[in-house]
Amino acid sequence: MTTERNLQSNSPAQAEQSNYTFTDTSGKQITLDIPIQTAIIINRNTAEAIKLLGADDRVAATGDATIKNNPYLGFQSLPDVGETGQLNLETILSLKPQAVFTYTNRPDRKLEEKLEPAGIKVVRMNNYLPDQTDSEWELLGKLFGKEERAAQFLEWKHGIERISAERIQSIGENDKKSVMALSAGFLNSDGGYRIFPSQSLGGKPGVGEGFATILAGGKDAADLQWNPAETSTTIMVDEEYVLTRNPDVITLHGTWLGGYEAADVQPLEDAFANMLSISSLNRLKAGKNRDVYFFHTNFIGSDKRYIGVLQLAKWLYPDRFADVDPEAYAREYFEQWLGVPYQGIWYYSFKECK
Repeated sequence: MTTERNLQSNSPAQAEQSNYTFTDTSGKQITLDIPIQTAIIINRNTAEAIKLLGADDRVAATGDATIKNNPYLGFQSLPDVGETGQLNLETILSLKPQAVFTYTNRPDRKLEEKLEPAGIKVVRMNNYLPDQTDSEWELLGKLFGKEERAAQFLEWKHGIERISAERIQSIGENDKKSVMALSAGFLNSDGGYRIFPSQSLGGKPGVGEGFATILAGGKDAADLQWNPAETSTTIMVDEEYVLTRNPDVITLHGTWLGGYEAADVQPLEDAFANMLSISSLNRLKAGKNRDVYFFHTNFIGSDKRYIGVLQLAKWLYPDRFADVDPEAYAREYFEQWLGVPYQGIWYYSFKECK
């Protein structure tokens, strides 16, 4: 579906503001005048959602390495208020935004204590966890006066999600491939294993990188549960745990390889060779068969998960997805929704590129 951006409609100057009370993802009740006219975004996933909505002209500054990891959003000329753990509060206060958007679990509530006495509301949402993204998108559409745009995008996204869901539903449990989602950086740095769990406490959907396994028709080789209150999205395990679980497939995740500005696959191959040399990867079924796949975090553990899931499903069950081209959806996302050229390396198969 093609949807043209229209930054003129519902612009701050044209829209009539109204008082609106809502509950953010952290469970906090907030009252704001909407549509929001100025905001600072210290959650890069939310920054991308606002760009896609066509409300990027309301953004006064960003943080959370948005400029580094999401350069295609075009926020380079705006102030960078820092990482979530080291924010420049003076800059935030000087810009006098109506709201600051951040994650539910970071920074801590001292942010509210510092900003809200100055009339700046702190809105907490994640825009990367699979059980939250749709409702957060709908809320952002409301807050920025872009409800129609949000609804159109969700319709497009759900259509892609249905492709995966419909084609994997007939796979029997015994026929599903076991998958372990690992931190590429940790494996590459010291040969250690940090796992992205597919479940959260209480059996709810887990971290995006791990839950993608389930959405793609695989089964989690690990039996771990993530605590959403933790700032880390991985759980460290020892070598024996991984060897015992012995997954059919390994997915590697991170932001330090690939991405929008990457054009050469050699750094990925070099990193994989290093992982093989310093870890026990070669002792696993996945390593022996090179059933190992890299995903940039943005494309399977974050806001573009549905495209990465489709690619993972195609790698897990190629016969079922022979006629599906995930790359076409990736291109459509960048060019028709974000309005920027499609480029970069977002996922990579070490099996197909021996």
